[in-house]
Amino acid sequence: MNTPEVFHLHYHVPDVDAAAAALSSFGITPAARFGSVEGESVALAPEEDEPSGFRLRLQTNRGGTADVTLTPGPKLAFDHFGVVVEDVSAVVERATARDWSVTENERRTFLVTPWGFRIELQSPDSDLVSELGDPNDCHFSEVSLGVPTEVRDRIDRTIRAVVGDVSNLCVVPGEASKPAVTGAHLAGKNVEEQQFEMRLLAE
Repeated sequence: MNTPEVFHLHYHVPDVDAAAAALSSFGITPAARFGSVEGESVALAPEEDEPSGFRLRLQTNRGGTADVTLTPGPKLAFDHFGVVVEDVSAVVERATARDWSVTENERRTFLVTPWGFRIELQSPDSDLVSELGDPNDCHFSEVSLGVPTEVRDRIDRTIRAVVGDVSNLCVVPGEASKPAVTGAHLAGKNVEEQQFEMRLLAE
């Protein structure tokens, strides 16, 4: 995987199963479900039945190097996107120099941008990236981050100054007041449909 590159999208959806079915035509299929039973954490493979009392927290869906997380929510909403970068520490340093908030744990580093969305950072040798598949099967060839027209150029320049020249990220004028990844193009031998739109996850 060339870096930096968007590999991950996260959405809140009203019906996880319906959203996962919509993703399947893009070569992105369920990989695991995570939740709890009576407060105890439970991880399930796609083919496993849910135990009695299971409360779903999130579901991962993967195809090649395209990774989409779905979490239950009252309405469709964008959460964040993830980028593979060569040097996470250098990106964090550039972000903090601009007073962006940074949160980190063992598996993930998040940048909190001034525009109300987060960017997840992963290194090419991270455990999460190593779990991804073959980009020839499926990958994001172009990801559209819709932002208010009046700040489009500033957001685009600043993301590239902090994160780097993300090869498949396009910052585009959007209709909504809140930035969101509204769509993407996918490519690969397992991709039937190429034009993904966020709204499909709630239809």
